[in-house]
Amino acid sequence: MSGESYKRSANRVYLLAVVSILGAMLLAVTTSSCTESRAATQKKVIVLGFDGMDPKIVSRMMNDGEMPNFVRLAEKAGLRAPFAPEEIQLGTSKPPQSPVAWSNFITGMNSGGHGIADFVHRDPKTYRPFFSMAETREATNIIALGDLRLPLSGGGVELLRKGTPFWSYLTERGIPAWIIKIPVNFPPDDKSTKALSGMGTPDILGGYGEFTYYTTDYMEEYPNISGGKVVYVDLGEDNIVRSELIGPQNDFLAEKPRTVEDEYPNNVKVPFTAYLDEENPVAMIEIQGKNIFLREGEFSDWVQINFEMMPVLGGVSGTCLLYLKEVFPHFKLYVTAFNIDPTAPALPVSYPDSFSAEMVEEIGFYFTKGLPSDTKALDHHVLSDEEYVMQSRLILEERLRMFDNQWAAFKRSGGGLFFFYVSSTDEDMHMLWRAIDPEHPLHAGTSDETREYMYSVYREMDKVVGRVLDEMDPEATLLIMSDHGFASFAKEFNLNAWLKEKGYLVLKSGAEEKAEASRRDIDWSRTKAYGIGINGLYLNLKGREGEGCVEAAEAKEIIDRLVSELEAEVDPENGNRVIYRAYRREEIYSGSELEKLPDIVVGYNYGYRCSGSSGEGRVGKKILGLNPWMWSGDHCMAAEVVPGILFTSK
Repeated sequence: MSGESYKRSANRVYLLAVVSILGAMLLAVTTSSCTESRAATQKKVIVLGFDGMDPKIVSRMMNDGEMPNFVRLAEKAGLRAPFAPEEIQLGTSKPPQSPVAWSNFITGMNSGGHGIADFVHRDPKTYRPFFSMAETREATNIIALGDLRLPLSGGGVELLRKGTPFWSYLTERGIPAWIIKIPVNFPPDDKSTKALSGMGTPDILGGYGEFTYYTTDYMEEYPNISGGKVVYVDLGEDNIVRSELIGPQNDFLAEKPRTVEDEYPNNVKVPFTAYLDEENPVAMIEIQGKNIFLREGEFSDWVQINFEMMPVLGGVSGTCLLYLKEVFPHFKLYVTAFNIDPTAPALPVSYPDSFSAEMVEEIGFYFTKGLPSDTKALDHHVLSDEEYVMQSRLILEERLRMFDNQWAAFKRSGGGLFFFYVSSTDEDMHMLWRAIDPEHPLHAGTSDETREYMYSVYREMDKVVGRVLDEMDPEATLLIMSDHGFASFAKEFNLNAWLKEKGYLVLKSGAEEKAEASRRDIDWSRTKAYGIGINGLYLNLKGREGEGCVEAAEAKEIIDRLVSELEAEVDPENGNRVIYRAYRREEIYSGSELEKLPDIVVGYNYGYRCSGSSGEGRVGKKILGLNPWMWSGDHCMAAEVVPGILFTSK
């Protein structure tokens, strides 16, 4: 099959993945019309979503005998060894970002229909970036009583994905649907039988995860840290350290200014005391009457923390893990982001509401944060590779316990749809790609153990597939899928710096001297195009943008010129094209949300990706440079570069 014809076939298969599920399940409905209603639930469809699982890696491991159960499944569909990546390849979304691809899968629509085109969207009136999946709304009706602020109405959280999830067609007809951890389903809707929210679920601070690192070593420096905060503490008499856990902002109290003594004056704080053993590398940490004993290099069990907002009215409950990095000569303690407590959720993380607490009774506490791995702590070297892997093992083991529990419950049921999602195949590949890719600039210094761990994650998924194959009913349908594959992220491209050099983006007077300009430094009256989001490029269109200057009549000519110039951009060091494909919006999208989406979706080539700063709307000095982050593998490229996988038992 030619490359182009295969791409068309693979993209067609993406839609067929949805159709296969709906077709199989709806067939159960139509064939049961003359029987009892329970007959409609006898068919079983099992879908395992392994985020980011790559066809090249899977086919190689299958051929090497490392994924025998994937081989069994492939043979059921008529494939024979040796297995080529093209045989198991699944076309992905444009762009190949998880919230986009999973929204396609959930709704059967492209971004023009469901409205999700990137992790980051922008408010056209203010150019402010925001997370695309869900919006937390603040209370609007507030009464001030002295220092107290009492919200009387408003507030809440809203899922921004549009469209009808395919499982609602099943549950409306009495067919049960387990939807466990699927992305872009926070807060979870009431259309499933059972659901736990996944990617898109925040921590209790309302963000996507912020760790805290406590250290007595004032020589440790973490400039420009993001995704976490560093708290310097002192070792007191008798080897005692006293500090505070920094919780959510207390919106019941009037806002106070930051000071040198208190960088977080508006946050609820919980005191803790660490008693260090002078002779052994152990510590006891006392928090809210709990005594937590840890050895150096050990993670704690889950710890429940109550952040009291107001007396009598109560507070917010969160959960976290503690990791004791070091006792002496310096005390070093890492605390994960505060997850929403599944036994007393401040925001909905399951349907029905009681399901999240029931899960705790079955398997213990678990990560509710949508992206559980602490990629930022590794990026900023708060955690080492080995410590990141230690935490990743905990995450994977926890997710597998959840699978065991829910798979057993589904088997006892009369039938229906079982969807289960694993994030480790994505998050760990982002951070550890450099270990498995000898050509990556950051490969040197990675260990054999780190490299082996990444492949062990794939082997664990193979065990899951084997268990399902052994235990599922003979007439059941099994689908294994990923939303995209992976590629090296060796160099970062600052799209806004490129637009500035080409004359499409203009900075205000004086902003040129800044190491990095913000959107407030952009002269919007003379700017024709700007980038926000990992793949998004927008025209500064008059009547749509707050300070738009591009006339509708000239929009097409500017877009055509941008597409041509982007696709001609080459890396001066090696002559490789940086942009594999620049997609015009109307070529790839259709639907009611079309006008809100980027005018151009920039599809990067293998080895290249948009820089994080440009994705947030900032303008750097340098257009192209080495990716300095541990986040070394990615998929926010052209769809043709990073296809996913699809296996079926039929």
